[in-house]
Amino acid sequence: MVAQRSNSLSSDSVLLQPVEAIKGVGPRLARHLKAKGLVTVEHLLFNLPLGYLDQRGTIQISRLRPGDYVSFVATLLGEREVRYRRRKIYQVTFSDGTGVVTAKWFHYGRWLIQRFQGLKGSVRVSGTLRVFGGKLEIHHPEIEAVEGVNEEGSGGIVPRYSGIPGIGPRAYRRIMKEVVSSFIPQVEETLPVAVRDYFNLVDLQAALRQVHFPSELPEVERSLQLSPGLRRLIFEELFFLELLIIRSREMLARETGQAMGLDRDFLRRVGKLLPFSLTNAQKRVMREISADLGKRRPMNRLVQGDVGCGKTVVALLTAFIVIANGFQAAVMAPTEILAQQHYVNLKPYAEPLGVPLVLLTSKLKSREKQTSTEAIAKGEARLVIGTHALIQKHVTFQRLGLVVIDEQHRFGVLQRMALRQKGGSPHVLVMTATPIPRTLAMTAYGDLDVSVIDELPPGRTPVQTRIIHAKQRYKAYELLRQEFNQGHQAYIIYPLVEESEKSDLRDVTSMTEHLGKEVFPDIPLAMLHGRMAAEEKQKIMAAFASKQLQLLVATTVIEVGIDVPDATVMVVEHPERFGLSQLHQLRGRVGRSTHASYCLLIYEGGGLETRQRLAIMEQSNDGFRIAEEDLRLRGPGDLIGLQQAGFMDLKLANLVRDAETLAAARRAALTLIQKDPELTKPTHAVIRAKLQRQSHQVADLLQTS
Repeated sequence: MVAQRSNSLSSDSVLLQPVEAIKGVGPRLARHLKAKGLVTVEHLLFNLPLGYLDQRGTIQISRLRPGDYVSFVATLLGEREVRYRRRKIYQVTFSDGTGVVTAKWFHYGRWLIQRFQGLKGSVRVSGTLRVFGGKLEIHHPEIEAVEGVNEEGSGGIVPRYSGIPGIGPRAYRRIMKEVVSSFIPQVEETLPVAVRDYFNLVDLQAALRQVHFPSELPEVERSLQLSPGLRRLIFEELFFLELLIIRSREMLARETGQAMGLDRDFLRRVGKLLPFSLTNAQKRVMREISADLGKRRPMNRLVQGDVGCGKTVVALLTAFIVIANGFQAAVMAPTEILAQQHYVNLKPYAEPLGVPLVLLTSKLKSREKQTSTEAIAKGEARLVIGTHALIQKHVTFQRLGLVVIDEQHRFGVLQRMALRQKGGSPHVLVMTATPIPRTLAMTAYGDLDVSVIDELPPGRTPVQTRIIHAKQRYKAYELLRQEFNQGHQAYIIYPLVEESEKSDLRDVTSMTEHLGKEVFPDIPLAMLHGRMAAEEKQKIMAAFASKQLQLLVATTVIEVGIDVPDATVMVVEHPERFGLSQLHQLRGRVGRSTHASYCLLIYEGGGLETRQRLAIMEQSNDGFRIAEEDLRLRGPGDLIGLQQAGFMDLKLANLVRDAETLAAARRAALTLIQKDPELTKPTHAVIRAKLQRQSHQVADLLQTS
């Protein structure tokens, strides 16, 4: 038995056992679990339910609320395949006598058809209830025969986990039953008794049991109050996040960096190359950066500024200050397109000044990559532009003095650390066009000093945003036609939905064909999406930038880093699928000149709530206000890319709802570090081990990425 075998292992070893150690998990299930990143027992224990279903009784369809994740028992009325928008879908109708719900599968196989053809009697249907065309629908629901709802893992209060391809919900619940019963008794407490007592937190074992298989429906499902178990786990998540940030900042403060002097003659030569004058905001931020560079302590500064405010110029000037002092500067961008664009944009400044410039991305040909890597190692490359390829183990710098990380929300704390380690103690400048609310900045960027560029260059006009229902799409096409007639360019964006990425790529493909043949047959257009080869993407972007193309039909691959001054219209289809901050980023791709520019949001579903949320985009061009609203509505999500920081992926905490818990966790972390800076006391061994393990896991991932 697993539990007996576990008794001879340490608590840490128990949690790090592979999923194959779980009773009932063979090679096939293990393969599916690992494909979702669930490799160890610990991964499963901390893969918490998305919510719960109360299956202790039955709820009538007539009492269900659209928008809720629901569970009801009904009888199968009929099933059939139907054609919808150039593809087949599978449609099943259920009724319980009080109402009718239609279930739809957009991706299915013969197995699903056979399952329903053999289904008899009542079934339990679980999923998110929607309204379409005035009728109730549920997409890709979980289906269980009523006779089976009292089997192990079903019935009562049932946890609802994120879907795992190849493993049905009931099978996954059976796995979790085994994990909870066999392994939770081996889990060691991570928080000191004094912290638990002071903040009134339950112990870790009790919290995990309560969250996975509660005996009563948790209060969080019925009100704004969190269950004691969830509150404890949220506190723990934020506590370890704050520990990392505090230790990172203190470690940086102890480092000795290289003070950089200002070569004013060289900077005057740089200034003469600029076709414009710096704004007052840019000058203020440059003074703050110059002061940092002049110190022996390494700079660690975040520059925030809305799209189009001129952050790239600030990064360029900072890099030239460091290069003039005999050091190398590296700029890391999150995408191939953005890195390539930085390379193209910075080349006209670097070459006249005699500054050797190289590009390094994972998609370069082997010979090009080797040439760039050797030039970096020898110090011949003074300005290096690249993607995450820069932090790979084989890339070394001779004398790295500055690291510039663009679009900071795409990188995490540990990736910053990985690149900094390439040069001992280089200065670090990170930039983001995603305005970060103060609460979030304190948490995610607690190790950084912050500068804000709050002024746009003269001549920029605010983008006019309009919300249009899909039935009035022709209005968008009319505006596009007017702009094309004036020689301007435009984007039309289709969302990439995580659950059905291939489907969305087909949509982009089919819509490019439709637009080219039926709507704008006389307009040169092209398609762009993330699955294209790097060379093909760059070729299309170059054609768009040189005005060989007037319309780009794309996915969110163009969210950052494409600067085309003559692009005046941004059309976003299904904006309800995006966060407000992402829509603001997309909107920032237009309005980059003196031309009047427009952002058209074409929505189809979501009702009044969606319309009200999108209205914020009509009302404001203030990125900070939009970010605050996004944080309030959606939580941090991927606003700052916490997933890239490993265990800083906030699976549980919502920094609006949990603001008090965040403050408490920060106090606890600060107190702990003040009393035991290196966490060397025996009572803190578990905390130290967890921090080290998680940091190593992410560091290993970064080295092999």
